[in-house]
Amino acid sequence: MNQTWKSFLIEQQARINTQPVNLEADDLNKQAGQIYPVISDLAVLKVTGKDAARFLQGQVTCNINELTEERCSFGAFCNVKGRVITSFLALKSHGDFLLILPCELFDSVTEKLRKYILRADVQLIDSRDEYCLLGIRQSSTSLLPIFPEHDLTFVAEPYSLLKLPSSQLRYLAVTPTEQAIELWTLLTQNQGYQASQPEQWRLLDIEDRIPWVDKETSEEFIPQMLNLDQLGGISFNKGCYTGQEIVARTHYLGKTKRMLFLVESDCIEAPPPNTAILDSRGQTIGKVLRAQKESDIIKMLAVLPNSELDGENLTLDITTKDKVRLIKL
Repeated sequence: MNQTWKSFLIEQQARINTQPVNLEADDLNKQAGQIYPVISDLAVLKVTGKDAARFLQGQVTCNINELTEERCSFGAFCNVKGRVITSFLALKSHGDFLLILPCELFDSVTEKLRKYILRADVQLIDSRDEYCLLGIRQSSTSLLPIFPEHDLTFVAEPYSLLKLPSSQLRYLAVTPTEQAIELWTLLTQNQGYQASQPEQWRLLDIEDRIPWVDKETSEEFIPQMLNLDQLGGISFNKGCYTGQEIVARTHYLGKTKRMLFLVESDCIEAPPPNTAILDSRGQTIGKVLRAQKESDIIKMLAVLPNSELDGENLTLDITTKDKVRLIKL
């Protein structure tokens, strides 16, 4: 984390540690909105150089050529077997490409991408200290004109903000430190926004089915299993990229047998990523992608069969064999 930004948050007495806590539902009707000062799960990789667009177009699932300074996209970088190494959110800024991806995969993804550069004019720049990431949730009764209106659109002025696809009004600020401090001050001191916990932001990502992967789930699933096609993160007409043959074959043959579901459990602790989910016969039927505690329950994203599920007889493959319930939206 940028040290200047960290020092500022300490001065503001913002909560910046990321240890799990019990979360209570927020009453947004009593607040203008919430700001999440540390999105510590994510990091920014800048891809620059005259061949950057062509390089990324040959490596990722989304259509890089369709990105503009106002239009963002989810996407994935896959291995040759079509398994997602990392998911990401891509945006274009001043001709460069910013990939927002899970922090714990940052080094391994950068190393893997670098192997494909060869003689291309492409630079991969660690921008974790250059950009601050802030999560923002607006109340429907307090809409500010500084925010973009449509999902996956980006505005650079007066603040660098993108709108996330969500049932709520959620935004991600991807901004240099000085602008982050200015935005923080505007929202908390002038607009009445309340600082909230990073765990709450992760919970919102889970509820919105945003499929961030980590070390335990990297290279486990093809993009369609993570619903990236539903998020517009897969182009089926852009041409070749690493893993494209498997991803395209799955799409055109209609053989996506698993997809992402929102589930919950009464287990005491959030199960780690890649924990197996068992059916009534004790057979592995799916895997946990992400989990986060909310009050007395655990909410999870899980990759499960997209056929008819016996939702009453799913259990976690942990010592206590806690039940798993599907959340139907």
